[in-house]
Amino acid sequence: MIQQVIHTIEEHDLIRSDDRILIGFSGGPDSVALLHVLAKLRRRFRLTLQAVYVNHQIRRRAAGDEELFCAEMCDRLKVPFEVVTVDIPALTRKRKKGVEETARDFRYQTFDEIANRDRCHRIAVGHHLDDRAETVLFRVLRGTGVAGLAGIPIQRGRIIRPLYDVTKDQILTYLKKQSLAFCTDRTNRDTRYDRNYVRYRLLSQIRERLNPAVTSALINLSETAREEDALLNEIVRQRACTSVSMTAGGKIELDLKKVGAYHKALRRRLLRRCLIALSSDGRAPDKAVVERLDGFCASAGKAMSLPGKLEAVRVDETLVLRPDKAIKFVNRIEVGRKCPIESLKASLTARKKSWDGKLDRRKQSSAIVVDWDKIVSPLTVRNIRVGDRFVPLGMRGSKTVSNYLTDRKVSRVYRDEIPVVCDKEGIIWLVGYEIADRVKIDKSTEKVLAIGFRQNRTDRAEAFRVAFGP
Repeated sequence: MIQQVIHTIEEHDLIRSDDRILIGFSGGPDSVALLHVLAKLRRRFRLTLQAVYVNHQIRRRAAGDEELFCAEMCDRLKVPFEVVTVDIPALTRKRKKGVEETARDFRYQTFDEIANRDRCHRIAVGHHLDDRAETVLFRVLRGTGVAGLAGIPIQRGRIIRPLYDVTKDQILTYLKKQSLAFCTDRTNRDTRYDRNYVRYRLLSQIRERLNPAVTSALINLSETAREEDALLNEIVRQRACTSVSMTAGGKIELDLKKVGAYHKALRRRLLRRCLIALSSDGRAPDKAVVERLDGFCASAGKAMSLPGKLEAVRVDETLVLRPDKAIKFVNRIEVGRKCPIESLKASLTARKKSWDGKLDRRKQSSAIVVDWDKIVSPLTVRNIRVGDRFVPLGMRGSKTVSNYLTDRKVSRVYRDEIPVVCDKEGIIWLVGYEIADRVKIDKSTEKVLAIGFRQNRTDRAEAFRVAFGP
């Protein structure tokens, strides 16, 4: 079995020399095999290992025994070990989710937090080949697309599955040969849980009556689906490069003329990818949601609400997907220092200098100069607020920022991404559009404040790459 694990690691580049690896360790047969194998491979790959046990407080008495078992095994293998305790039944009631889903979400959240804290390169979990087959069947029964048929990935971010190509029988044989004890969780046999029903009832019946090699059949289906899903995702990525863009604030824009000409299956896959990119948890939307959004694209509708607190808005021939809450920020500007605006992937710089008499009069500039002596500190940059007013350069009366932008045909959907620079008296610059008349340079100007606004194109490109692939 160890040779199979080594082959899997090297074929998929799961582990690299000098990696620090966090192991999710429950004391069950799969995690015991995982910990023991990685400990044996520690010298070969120059690994630093540590393990964590999550006590769900579902089986309180048994969990205490498991904690002791895990601690003793880690001590024998010289692997640092810690326990995280959580009341999953209480958390289940609070989150209004199933016990299995709540426990899984908390485990991965815990793994991620510890990995961040201890700077772990990888998080190893014990999923094996039989788990993969069960997951495919489980998803088929619940309803899934090609992506779901691909099953459990061998790697997702930092999470790796070194036992990916190993069967349950191989694991049990390995444990027996190595004289390794393990804990048995009686709830793993409780068929009241959906996953256990699929594992111990449904698959057994399929093996007996329909196909003794059902595990291999499901794995073959999964691998075929994964290859085809990868191809489709690459096609989506290529189309996204020409028909999709991301704004500074993370909104997704789709060119409806181009997208509308795509095949229905490709168009819906693209829309699905966009919704995943905007979701708070990275989960795929239901098929019905994607179909409803696809129908909206072909309609004359102006806006629609979507699950996950998202919104779709039509702006001429562009579909804008965004969270239904506006971006909000306020940052202090210190003269002589860069002021980052994280939510817009941008920054401002402000510096005081002598006035040389040269003035760039271009409209919608990303750099302006104003009279230093007319500014009343402190300086801030923030998002536009309801009721904001200023006197644009060259005008006598004040005007609301909202009306000013309406006159310039700037859609409301983009206005939370337009910063305003303010002093104690109010707005001095509607960034990218106009300065306030009260801070303009005149014949008496001696010192000026030069303010520049710069968007980080690299950060925006990275956001697009994360959403649609390299």
